[in-house]
Amino acid sequence: MMDTLILLWQLLKPWLCFVVFIYLCIKMTGWAKNRKAGAIAFGLFFQMILPDPSAESTIEAVAERKQEVKKQQDGDKEPKDEDETLKLP
Repeated sequence: MMDTLILLWQLLKPWLCFVVFIYLCIKMTGWAKNRKAGAIAFGLFFQMILPDPSAESTIEAVAERKQEVKKQQDGDKEPKDEDETLKLP
C-alpha cells in the first residue's frame, strides 16, 4: 500500500507543481493589476536573482536614448538666429 502511495506521489508531483505555478501566475497577475505591494516585491525579487541575458544591450540602448533626449532638449534651448526671425516675407 505504501509503495503505491509513493509511486502515485511521484507521478502526480510534477502536475501538482505545474497547477500551483499556474495558480500563482494568475494570482500575481491579479495583484499586479491592482498594484498590490506583494506583486511588486515579488517582481523585484525575481529580477534581482534571475540573470538578464540581454542586460548589456539593454543598458546601452537606455544610455543611447538618454543621450538623444538630452541632445533634443539642448537643441531646443539654443537661441535662434536673430537674422532669420527678423526677415519679412
